[in-house]
Amino acid sequence: MSWTWLAALVPFFSAIVGAAVGGLVVHRTALARDARNEQRARRVEHLISAYQRLSAASNREGNLNPEQAADLEAALSEVMLLGQRTEIGAARAFMVTFATEGGAELDPLLIALRSSLREELGLDPTPLPKPYSIRLLL
Repeated sequence: MSWTWLAALVPFFSAIVGAAVGGLVVHRTALARDARNEQRARRVEHLISAYQRLSAASNREGNLNPEQAADLEAALSEVMLLGQRTEIGAARAFMVTFATEGGAELDPLLIALRSSLREELGLDPTPLPKPYSIRLLL
């Protein structure tokens, strides 16, 4: 009995197994990449929202209204949850100073957030200008 026909099938089966394994590896890699991109997009979205709320609460004379205070608390919570080390450190420093002195500057936290977000989004590292916000009295 000749086994030459079986030897002729080995490259065929090898190609099928290789294609199946390769397809599986590519599929799993794509799923992992998509999950990382989704996680990154959600993190950036939340931190941009936190930045906007922190900016809205900054440079105000007098006390914040209840809505602004709630926004400030929520923004600080998001930074503590999703921020990087420098952002979390700046948020903590703000909270400690605010708790002990009754007020604190948000500029270091805003600068840290802005710098991190610009880097994450692939934007140039343009420094935050002063003044960076305007308060309109209507």
